[in-house]
Amino acid sequence: MLPISDSAQNSLNNVIKSTNHACKKTLKVYSASEHALHFDANEYLQAFYYNPREDAAMRTVLFFLPGIIYWIPEKIRTVLDLGAGPTVHVPITFRKHAEHIYSADYAQVNCDVLKNWAKNKSTFEWNQVCELIACVEDSDDSPADMQDCARNKFRAIFRIDLLQESCIKYIHYNHSEGHNIPQQFHVVVSLFCFEYSSENVEDYSRAVRNAVKLIEPNGFLIQGGVLRENDYYFGDQKYRCHYLTKEQIIESLKENNMTTEKGQNYKWFEVDDVFLLITKKKD
Repeated sequence: MLPISDSAQNSLNNVIKSTNHACKKTLKVYSASEHALHFDANEYLQAFYYNPREDAAMRTVLFFLPGIIYWIPEKIRTVLDLGAGPTVHVPITFRKHAEHIYSADYAQVNCDVLKNWAKNKSTFEWNQVCELIACVEDSDDSPADMQDCARNKFRAIFRIDLLQESCIKYIHYNHSEGHNIPQQFHVVVSLFCFEYSSENVEDYSRAVRNAVKLIEPNGFLIQGGVLRENDYYFGDQKYRCHYLTKEQIIESLKENNMTTEKGQNYKWFEVDDVFLLITKKKD
């Protein structure tokens, strides 16, 4: 073995200590219902959106989402990003396809982050997300232009509770006081939401049922998430969630009059337990 200097040995010891400390870091475990109380929006964005290519779930969703829009055969009048968290990749993806865009979330802190973005006061850098979306779209649009286009279509932010029958609690932000807020939406997009808002199949089914009520007849649901997980974590936070299976997803869609067969405006995409689907609400 080659000799090692004292300074190099000290540096190595510091690295080992830091690694051991990180491995021993205790995560704060919260229930699904505690998102509104403890959710750290900045940590979440840094973990999953600062460099989305490094996260398998984000890579999958951002790859399939721009293309899945083309399964909707007509111009999109209204789109609701349901359970948006502090994120804006859905408005950015729909910027050229929807006339009016809305977002909704359970946590006050996330709605505040969305409001700051809508007013062009965001402290988070969305360039990496925009560049990945533009790459899939084969678009030359700059991140700034993509966000400006999305903001021009962005109308309102709602506080929601998907486990309540009337899940929209109130309007957190309205771009224009004269804008008429719809009761239902042409397209509802919900990513990493239904299973993360619940911890059992009963609450998951309730969340889906209440979400479908927000969809117009013959409207569409785009749903994405992760199968077979009991929790998810970022920073020093861990949140329990429902252990979701494909069978539960299909059953909940059927129970709520949504299409689940090929040829009925239904499509399922899945990579390594990360899924994305589109389904149509029947008359």
